[in-house]
Amino acid sequence: MLLAILLIVGGKPVTEFVSQVVHTSFYYPFFKIRIAIENLQDESKKNEMLQQALVETSVKLSFYEEFLFENERLRETLNFEHPEGYRLLPAKVISVTWDNQPTLISINKGYEDSVEVNYSVVNKDGLIGKIINISSDYATVQLLTHPANKVSARIAQNREMGIVEFDAGKGMILKNVPIQSEVQAGDTIISSGLGGIYPVGLNVAVVTEVIKQEEEPFCEIKLNPTVNFFTIEELFVLKMKEKW
Repeated sequence: MLLAILLIVGGKPVTEFVSQVVHTSFYYPFFKIRIAIENLQDESKKNEMLQQALVETSVKLSFYEEFLFENERLRETLNFEHPEGYRLLPAKVISVTWDNQPTLISINKGYEDSVEVNYSVVNKDGLIGKIINISSDYATVQLLTHPANKVSARIAQNREMGIVEFDAGKGMILKNVPIQSEVQAGDTIISSGLGGIYPVGLNVAVVTEVIKQEEEPFCEIKLNPTVNFFTIEELFVLKMKEKW
């Protein structure tokens, strides 16, 4: 009521003064709050932009590091000496089938690349497995860790022969080696070339333990594969030169 009387009686100066007081007392605090909110929104947008830039930089760095790792792996692969009479068809893993560990992989090569069933697959560390199924642009590889895959092999140091297979309970083992054989931990197991699938001389495994029991005619030989089946990326299909 008093404010209304002052506005009527006081004229323009009083009206302007009252208006300023009202604006300062009631509207200015809200104006400051609005400015503060707008500033916070601006800072939030800046933070979002910085976060996006940080993520983009991190992704680019990851790609660059992976490129360096791949380049190093390929440099090592160039030193791989393939078996006589064969050529190397480069391939990459596109999927993995697991059964407590990798047992099958799919690769990005198929019959359009002249790949055939039973072709051997290797990398710089040794024998990986064999082709068991083919489509136009991919193939399935049965790894040495698959229970159905058996390799005719030889102990490099004493030339004794046996069969490499994978046992779910014991891991990779060498069977059918006579108990009188002079085999020991550290010996190298290579493919024998018998059986018509795997070429001769490919690294397969290293002996880790030899168990001999008098009542048994054969040794129990435990192996550590030369290939790390958990980290396979680049590999090669072995193709006979006359089929290239």
